[in-house]
Amino acid sequence: FALLAIIFMPSQGFSTHIVGGNITYKHVSGDVYQVRLVLRRDCYLGSPEAQFDDPAAIGIFTGGGTLASWLANNGQLKIPFMSSDTLNEYIQSDCGFEGTQVCVHETIYQGNVTLPFRVGGYVLAYQRCCRNASLNNIRDPLETGSTYYVNVTEQALTFKNSSPVFKRWPDVYICANKPLFLDNSATDKDG
Repeated sequence: FALLAIIFMPSQGFSTHIVGGNITYKHVSGDVYQVRLVLRRDCYLGSPEAQFDDPAAIGIFTGGGTLASWLANNGQLKIPFMSSDTLNEYIQSDCGFEGTQVCVHETIYQGNVTLPFRVGGYVLAYQRCCRNASLNNIRDPLETGSTYYVNVTEQALTFKNSSPVFKRWPDVYICANKPLFLDNSATDKDG
């Protein structure tokens, strides 16, 4: 699956910048689903050439991993870049800092796609290189990309369901030697 995503996804700006993201879908009506991609990039340590994709290309694959070239634009939902927002540019912390402040840009891509029922469902995937160089828990972050994907199952297509959505993003930074409390829960409007 990852190999197919690499082959069929356009790539721009292979530079150090990706710090997080996710992809979700929401049933609109009939076979139409709204796809939402949230992407975050490092605006201090990322390369200036590593801007957000315009457009972002989300691959549409069958549940078996084959590109669904008969859907959208040859199997890709292309969503134009609209705008970005800077998150937590100036952090006030009670744990102090070693090094520079943290700066994160976030953008949201949103578009609709028609997904007719299909045995095995679909996989929606977005892939981008590379992670930021400040990571020390990834072996080679400058050569490591990120893939965000979501399964649109047969059941979701049958019952016209939407994907769960995380309640909140994790903090941009954490304090060393302090307890970490992370609410990683999600809500599901379909129950």
